[in-house]
Amino acid sequence: MSEFGIPTLHSRVESWECDFNDHWNARFYGRSFQLALETIPTLPGVTNLGEAPPLTRYIRFHHELFVGAGVEVRSARLADGAHAGAILHRLSSLGQLAATALDIGGIAVRGLLPDVPASAARLALPRGLAGRDDARWDIERGATLAETGPIRPWELDHRGRLLFEELVRRVALASHFHVGQLGFTDELRRETGISRMAVETRVTQISDAAAGTPVRIRSRVSQVGAKFFTVTHSVETHAGQKLAFVEHSMVTVDLNARRAIPVPEFLRRLEL
Repeated sequence: MSEFGIPTLHSRVESWECDFNDHWNARFYGRSFQLALETIPTLPGVTNLGEAPPLTRYIRFHHELFVGAGVEVRSARLADGAHAGAILHRLSSLGQLAATALDIGGIAVRGLLPDVPASAARLALPRGLAGRDDARWDIERGATLAETGPIRPWELDHRGRLLFEELVRRVALASHFHVGQLGFTDELRRETGISRMAVETRVTQISDAAAGTPVRIRSRVSQVGAKFFTVTHSVETHAGQKLAFVEHSMVTVDLNARRAIPVPEFLRRLEL
């Protein structure tokens, strides 16, 4: 792991950053990848060919992190393959890979950031998230509409854009409401130990909105497999402006055994 790319972030897991599953919340994985991306243009010897948020970021989760875990992100540039020019991040703790991110269509850098072959991105490549904003948002088909409140000034970065981790946080709140309506309730988790976790996330940032803009999120299950399901989210303003399109590939897990199990019957019954 230490031979890949160059270090772009060092951090740790704080207790207040862990969620109801007792592991590091996805928003902080996202924050780490965003901080790593924003660090790259400032490194000595790097030529920044344009600063912009990533058009699309694929995040894959490989290993849970818990309180006190040290975090290192190392980054490199893909030299070839279908995603040549994309930036690949590997997030690890004590040498064990915990998550990967592939930033496509964002900043382009040359110089210090090492080039790696496409084979290095094998674990980071998309595994089934289509990236198509074609979901039907009919309430009778299991869709929900979550009001996540106005954007606060502290949610904006130094450029006036919604912080990546705050986008992930808002989508997580909408997703929690959505899957709760489907049947993934706190009662189910307490009584059976059954919950759900994201294993892959695809975030496409579309536009920005100013502080004070109310944000709502439409959520819907778009695919159900034997041990996974896909949830799509459309992040919008009340005026209909689309801010982002997000997909989550989720697995049903037994929290006691920390392993994936078949999806519940209430998901298999959905009309997609």
